[in-house]
Amino acid sequence: MRILDRYIFRTVAGTTLVALLVLLLLEMFLSLLVELEDVGKGRYDFAAALRFLLLIQPQRLYELFPMALLVGALLGMGALAGGSELIVMRAAGLSLSQLTRSVLQTGLVLSLGVLLIGEFVAPPLEQSASEQRAAAKSEGMAIRGGRGFWVRDGDYFVHVQAVLPGIRLSGIHIFKIGPQSRLETVTAAQGARYQEGRWVLEGIDRSTLNGDTVQTQKLNSLTITSAVSPKILEVLAADPGDLSVRDLWVYVDYLERNGLDAQSYRLALWRKLLAPLVYLAMLVVAMPFVFGPQRSAGIGQRLLVGLLLGLAFFLANYLLGNVVLLYGYPPLLGAILPALLFLGVGFFALHRLR
Repeated sequence: MRILDRYIFRTVAGTTLVALLVLLLLEMFLSLLVELEDVGKGRYDFAAALRFLLLIQPQRLYELFPMALLVGALLGMGALAGGSELIVMRAAGLSLSQLTRSVLQTGLVLSLGVLLIGEFVAPPLEQSASEQRAAAKSEGMAIRGGRGFWVRDGDYFVHVQAVLPGIRLSGIHIFKIGPQSRLETVTAAQGARYQEGRWVLEGIDRSTLNGDTVQTQKLNSLTITSAVSPKILEVLAADPGDLSVRDLWVYVDYLERNGLDAQSYRLALWRKLLAPLVYLAMLVVAMPFVFGPQRSAGIGQRLLVGLLLGLAFFLANYLLGNVVLLYGYPPLLGAILPALLFLGVGFFALHRLR
């Protein structure tokens, strides 16, 4: 049995890695076409675009792995079925459950590596890529920090703790530097929104430094004109799905402690935590197509089935996530329902084959 386990592992792992490589190359090519539209903005040239695409590949690997695992299982086990090797294994006494278990073990090993990449490798590289692209496009005006980010706007240095949905900012500190690099004013605002081409600050505490004295002032709102546009903030603000579990946990806690909407970040956190369940669902739903009437199908048909199933999962994941956020349901539902749906369909189909 161990020999067969290793054989199935080599077969499925090999086809999964090939499928992952092909998907990554395709995604990188399509992303390059999009990035070419921004080449020429500021210092963002073709080399910078390529560097950006290379840095984000670990994150794309993490995102594309479920589909690659599904396609790899279909192609790998399908090749064994096409060569009558599965028939020989079944004749030797291996049950459908044992063969499925071997495939799941392969997925477990591959998943561990991908989860480590998604948690420790992809997030910092994705952040570095965003920082470099933002700096190139804004010609050095914007710099992303470890906790929030800094933006320079002439004589003003602005720190923003968080960018929220709807072009809103939270936790803003504005420092004005005067002649001889002396600090003149410090403005702290609880939040800001972008309205008619200007920023409207809310909940303001302003301190003006005049020699040895400090004058303080409280304002309900203040409208300012800034060269920092939402487009610049867009490239600075990380997508929730690009953050690590630890960063998501800290960010959700920060939003909730400040009475801010954390639903989208909770959804991303649950999706990260439930990723192993998604991988399991991809493998289980692939097995009926290997052992069922479609076992004699060609490689093209298996590839088509895998891509369609993968797209169906991503579509269900996207739609259910939006429904959950729109109607205020617990984010856990949006993260777990697509995986449970595929698991249910897969186990039901396997049960009928026995």
